[in-house]
Amino acid sequence: MIGQSIAHYRIVKKIGAGGMGEVFLAEDTKLERRVAIKVLLTTTPSEAQVARFQREAKAAAALNHPNIVSIHELGQAGGTPYVVMEWLEGRTLREELDEAPLSLAIALTYARDIVQGVVAAHEKGICHRDLKPANVFITTDGRVKILDFGLAQVRNTDQLLAAGFDSAATGLVTTPGTMIGTTSYMSPEQLRGEPADHRSDIFAVGLMFFELLTGSRPFQEATVVETMHAILKQPAPLDRIDPTVPRPLIDIVGRCLEKRPADRFESARDLAVALQTLTRPPSATSSTAWDLADRRLVSRSAPPPRTSIAVLPFANMSGDADMEFFSDGVTEELINTIAHLKGVQVAARTSSFAFKGKSVGIAEVGKALNVTTVLEGSVRRAGQKLRITAQLINVANGYHLWSEKYDRQLDDVFAIQEDIATNIARKLEVALTTSAVGALARPAAATIEAYDLYLKGRYLVEQRGEGLAKGLEFFKQAIAVDPQYALAYAGLSETLSLLAVYAVVPPPRALPEAKAAATRAVELDDRLAEAHNAMALVRLFHDWDWSGAAAEFNRALDINPNYVPSRYWKALLYLQMVKSEHGEAIRESLRAVELDPIAMLPAYSLGLILVNAGRYDEAIARCEAWLAEDPSQFLLLRVLGAAYLCTGRHDEAIAALEKGSAVSHRHPWFIGELGAAYATAGRTADAAAIQAELVARAGTTYISPISLSLIPLTLGHVDESVRYLERAFEAKDPMLIGTTNWPLYSEARKDPRVQRIFGRMGVRWKA
Repeated sequence: MIGQSIAHYRIVKKIGAGGMGEVFLAEDTKLERRVAIKVLLTTTPSEAQVARFQREAKAAAALNHPNIVSIHELGQAGGTPYVVMEWLEGRTLREELDEAPLSLAIALTYARDIVQGVVAAHEKGICHRDLKPANVFITTDGRVKILDFGLAQVRNTDQLLAAGFDSAATGLVTTPGTMIGTTSYMSPEQLRGEPADHRSDIFAVGLMFFELLTGSRPFQEATVVETMHAILKQPAPLDRIDPTVPRPLIDIVGRCLEKRPADRFESARDLAVALQTLTRPPSATSSTAWDLADRRLVSRSAPPPRTSIAVLPFANMSGDADMEFFSDGVTEELINTIAHLKGVQVAARTSSFAFKGKSVGIAEVGKALNVTTVLEGSVRRAGQKLRITAQLINVANGYHLWSEKYDRQLDDVFAIQEDIATNIARKLEVALTTSAVGALARPAAATIEAYDLYLKGRYLVEQRGEGLAKGLEFFKQAIAVDPQYALAYAGLSETLSLLAVYAVVPPPRALPEAKAAATRAVELDDRLAEAHNAMALVRLFHDWDWSGAAAEFNRALDINPNYVPSRYWKALLYLQMVKSEHGEAIRESLRAVELDPIAMLPAYSLGLILVNAGRYDEAIARCEAWLAEDPSQFLLLRVLGAAYLCTGRHDEAIAALEKGSAVSHRHPWFIGELGAAYATAGRTADAAAIQAELVARAGTTYISPISLSLIPLTLGHVDESVRYLERAFEAKDPMLIGTTNWPLYSEARKDPRVQRIFGRMGVRWKA
């Protein structure tokens, strides 16, 4: 049918099948828009088939709700019945669940939206009867849409008759006593062939909600018969839900999955009310159970991948605290080496190092980081002699899978790291292809002196703050000792980009040098994920080359799929690409959080994207939970402040931003937005005082023009704000990119001068 036309709809491509027909992407030649068109592809459809097909369309058309797919038209052309629906971009919930486990906040959001759609249908007298993840669509901007009312049953035809629909086409065509639906998502009464009503949909919602929370179906068995028996006879396995999920939420799932319809929620409306009370927990109940659940569910809602590992910080046994950089560096290099193995999920450095110096059992580490194995060890360095011990431990039983002690000369450290990684690959049963063996051979420095300097640089950069500038000098020293050291160039470039992003160094001074270093790193070793990540940051912040940045991030992730920085920066990049949507950015950020569940930057990236997407309640819920677990993650206070502002909670926004300002030593990011919060709350004198402080500081140190632009904008001084934005454009300030979507700049984006700036950047912006 591709290229053919049905009425005034030109078929572009087949996109799937659902209910009784096939679904195509089509062009509406009259209204010049994309639509989805479902066609009943039967040579000679029976009257019953046509009636059922039309019933689906009319049942869905009777529903006007944001969580239900919209029907545009029902028709027949050349004897072929068709129904035209809104065109949706994204993927089904089935596809999303198959890719990765969901966070608690996402699971709650999806469940709430599904239930709202079900409420709308039930209150029109329509039961879906085939609710399942394949019939729930998640658009690229995160909206939930229920699809496929092909099995819908109309309980009150009067409501449809009032809307002008034919009762003959809306009646139940299915023979009584026949099973309707998909086995894994049927209720007990459906399996028995009994009439299904609104409570059957509630059971199906419970099945989906269980899967949202655990990543698996509650009653999935080896055969259809065994699955049916489990649904009919076995109690819901609520003990498989992560124990950190709040008990009231588990109870809701359990009530939905009661065998007797009378024991379930009386209506979908009652279920919606119960869910709504849990969507945003009261501050008084911000207990450990709730706070930890959202953070950990990302990694623990499904079993850990079979080939997964965390490398704990190797203990410094040198008797010299100054050697801490070396033991940490050896650990980090092992993480990066093992991370190159295809099919192995490796916990990121930040999360692994959260356990440094702590007496924590292997089982607890495995549970927190969602891994099946843990590598631990020690490093002793004395002069030119080196001893490294390493042991690989099975989390499930504590058994040692492999251990080794290396007594070598110091310059053998690279060979030791490669040998450890090779042995781990064998124990994890990873196929050591030629390319895999090559990936384990991390590029070595020409001398131990250069390697030491590089490790010192990495050690300091990981501390952030003043460590960035200090680390920079060590990378330069490493390059001076070994001008062919690609990793040192990559470290230098990344650090320079970060100094520009964090407004520590003026971008015109930092970014050209970052570009030169990244270019040299890629020239020296095109197989380094770190080199391509550094080049991606240059493409993003210096060149404003969005597609070029995406290509470099993708290249880095092809080399090392576990490289978290490329994931969270790529997620932020998605916001700037003309053809991208928030859904892709959110998914990339969730993957980063999954790999590095304890780190601040992946969480911060996800929070920024949620605020940009207008998902303020979800951003608030996540940030509140994360900060309750780890108050040191101060950047989340910026996300929280913005989300509070956007929801009219001015006092809470001010409190969050005041706290962030104090913790960050009055960083311009925080006090600029704090001033905007003051202005929004009517505290104009306080806002003006902060602006005066920023202007005064700009006379002696670098202050991003973006930080100077927000308070005037909020006070209504648009011309002054635009002048700062123009100055940011001239300086290629990385923070300018964020204004294209950040909600606090919505008024500025209406100004033609600002739109011209964005146009010259080649960036999309949120109107």
